[in-house]
Amino acid sequence: MRKLETLIAFALVMLMAAPVYGENGINSPYSRYGVGITADNAVGKNKAMAGIGIGLRERNWLNTVNPASYSTVDTLTFLLDIGMSLSNGNFKENDVRVNAHNASFDYLAMQFRIVRNLGFTASLMPYSNVGYLFSDTQLLRRDQDGDLTATNQYAGVGGLKVISGGLGWAPFRNLSIGADFGYIFGNITHQIKNAYSDATILTRMKTYYADLHGFRMNLGLQSAFEAFNGTLSLGAVWSPAVKFGDIGYVYDEILDGNTSEISDTLRSYDGFSVPDRIGAGVTYSMGKWMIGADVSMELWNRASVFGTDGLDGRNRLKVSIGGMFQPERNNANLFKRTAYRAGVYYNQPYFNVAGNKGPMEYGVTVGMSLPVINRWNNLIEVEVSGQYAHIRPTSPGMIEENYLRLNVGLSFNERWFAKWQVE
Repeated sequence: MRKLETLIAFALVMLMAAPVYGENGINSPYSRYGVGITADNAVGKNKAMAGIGIGLRERNWLNTVNPASYSTVDTLTFLLDIGMSLSNGNFKENDVRVNAHNASFDYLAMQFRIVRNLGFTASLMPYSNVGYLFSDTQLLRRDQDGDLTATNQYAGVGGLKVISGGLGWAPFRNLSIGADFGYIFGNITHQIKNAYSDATILTRMKTYYADLHGFRMNLGLQSAFEAFNGTLSLGAVWSPAVKFGDIGYVYDEILDGNTSEISDTLRSYDGFSVPDRIGAGVTYSMGKWMIGADVSMELWNRASVFGTDGLDGRNRLKVSIGGMFQPERNNANLFKRTAYRAGVYYNQPYFNVAGNKGPMEYGVTVGMSLPVINRWNNLIEVEVSGQYAHIRPTSPGMIEENYLRLNVGLSFNERWFAKWQVE
């Protein structure tokens, strides 16, 4: 009974944490496009392997990428995963370089079995992050009265989160299906301020604001079978598009000193939406080794964010390859029991910038799971991984970005449902 009460309390904590889940840990000018920088629906183990997980089917592995994997949790196990990240970003434009440091709480997820071959997972994760502040100044006139300059300042905050619950069911030995049902929510604010060095010229500020709420579904399929002296697992996922509705506003203000006058308030009637996502993956495991690959496509050319002002969308392709090596799962030596992971990925942009294709992203990940076993034989793993991401511009005048991220997570594998035998 006490364990059931703890489960209920944990679910309530997740619900209460959702409204204050606000630190987005991003500082990128490219987050001003669309709904911001989108996040992978992945926990620590997956992050260390470049986010793969569509075809990943490992026993007692909390894999939120494909809900079909939820059926792998065994009868006695309760899984809990918590993660955060630290990042250092370097931004380069021509010969100017700037560094930025960020930290964020990334995810919270739990999993347990309901009945045989039926597992349940609940999670709270980011969908996108918005965070930037930059400006540019232009010389408009130079004469005996001095220089007249105009400064455009761009600022943005916010993002979207997803709280969801899902089931994974294995009706047959080699086949599993799953579904996540989630609530996607958050707000996004973009602001552009145009000011002049001459105080007699009024400042103009335009603010784009959206408060978004909608329901999201993620469907998954997996099939695993013996092949080539190991196990081959195939997977597929599909997330239908989410339509948020007409809930965005544009405020156009004229500022005179400390006073402001809203000259126009426009409601965005073009609607807001995030697109369909489809993906496929494969993993192969044999003994100490596992390797896998994922391919996914998001149809952003069908999405809408603040109409044509907010998104000139293009379809986004992501390819990830990752793997794991664990010398000996049950060895007393810590380093032999540790799982080592690595991956590489390639990510196309989902937006255009001034009519040109947005920046391309290339990344490398490495990590390890350090297991800790206590006297009750419950397993805790410390997930540590590093990521290097290179954001390469595709046209002159765009900003080059380089990121170093440290992802840290705790994974609890508790035998909550074991029955004590008293003699």
